[in-house]
Amino acid sequence: MKKVRTQPKLLIKKTARYGRGIFAGENIRKGQIIHILTGEKMSLDTLVTRVNTGSERIDDPLQIGMRTYLDLDAFSRTFNHCCHPNAGLRSLSEMFALQDIQAGHEITYDYSLTIAPTVWKMKCRCGAQDCRKIIGHILTVPKRQLAEYKRVGALQDYMRRLLRKIDAGTFKMPKYEQAALEKFKVCHE
Repeated sequence: MKKVRTQPKLLIKKTARYGRGIFAGENIRKGQIIHILTGEKMSLDTLVTRVNTGSERIDDPLQIGMRTYLDLDAFSRTFNHCCHPNAGLRSLSEMFALQDIQAGHEITYDYSLTIAPTVWKMKCRCGAQDCRKIIGHILTVPKRQLAEYKRVGALQDYMRRLLRKIDAGTFKMPKYEQAALEKFKVCHE
């Protein structure tokens, strides 16, 4: 019986702008699953400890819940951000193609779609024509672009729930997150 491969061939290569990235090793169809981002599940408190001891960078883990993160494995961490990406995340950490992606093209997603409202931010160097210049939280994404991400299903489950709270006016930054942010020794921008 022939084994069926469900995810496309992916390659790690040097990028023109920021070190290494993940590139399509073959054509990828719009809607196709590209990769499931994986890693060790950790709490916000563990993230703070790891950042403060220098064993983790503040911008590397993937937020998968209000107080839960994935310490991404090396491969999953290599996908870069773009303000106009060709991939998105859904469910917990399932990356899928937002458009057809030709072999040889870098695969990117919008990091801001994975970050709950916070004071954290970093400079963006993606080079997209519509670059926001800052990678921030979900509410820093322009409303029209965010509406399009919602329409195509490019939001993680926890983020869809969070946006419902924000839209209903019932969300404010939790005290535990404010306390955690105050514990960081260094704030990266």
